[in-house]
Amino acid sequence: MGEEWINDFRRERARSGIFLDFDGTISEVAPMPTGARLHPRARKLLYRLATLHPICIVSGRRVRDLVERVGLPHTHYVGVHGLEWWEEGREVPDPEVLPHLPALERARRELKEKIEGHDGILLEDKSLTLTIHFRMNPGVGGEMVELARDLATRHGLKVVGGRMAVELRPPVEVDKGTVVARLCAGWGLKRALYAGDDYTDVDAFRGLRRLMRDGGFQGVAVAVRSEETPLDLEAVADVVVDGVEGLLGLLEKILEP
Repeated sequence: MGEEWINDFRRERARSGIFLDFDGTISEVAPMPTGARLHPRARKLLYRLATLHPICIVSGRRVRDLVERVGLPHTHYVGVHGLEWWEEGREVPDPEVLPHLPALERARRELKEKIEGHDGILLEDKSLTLTIHFRMNPGVGGEMVELARDLATRHGLKVVGGRMAVELRPPVEVDKGTVVARLCAGWGLKRALYAGDDYTDVDAFRGLRRLMRDGGFQGVAVAVRSEETPLDLEAVADVVVDGVEGLLGLLEKILEP
């Protein structure tokens, strides 16, 4: 697509929203989730953009973790792929997940027993989801995916794949796409950009497409490319940039007067 959309963003900044994933998008991917940091160049750039545009960081991370890692004012935060929101200084779960917490607890107990003794496997317990990371031992990735599928079937949960990870979550229709749709409507936006680098970001791209089908809305889906970026994401993107630096270059163009 042409870059005339950038001029539209500049012309009506208050009606033009910016939605960003965290890991691999405004933070370089780290070997372990605890090592990820907001890119230094992103901090200054996002601080300035947030004074002009509605901005939301949407991540699979717990929302408190996200707030602590980004820590920028005038910025909205949504964690666990839309299941957890940051409101008035605290975490607020989406009410749809509450009936599924007992099933998650049963799966949690089983999962901890099953992965005990596996080297290079990290269980990231986000309270509302359970993520198995196998980046440090990719050879057992297939086994971990099958384990997650078995637990999901028996406990009535949903499995979502990721980069060197697999996640168990409640079977509710809440994802990054529903977050984008909810906030665009609430903020009265006429256009929005979403940038991400992983499978779950396809949901956000679909959310933009749904808004565009309703008419009177312009969406721009940006894939942040790396060696691990799924081809499915690039295939449905409007714009593809090379890594975090490429995205920051694009955001700088939006910031220009």
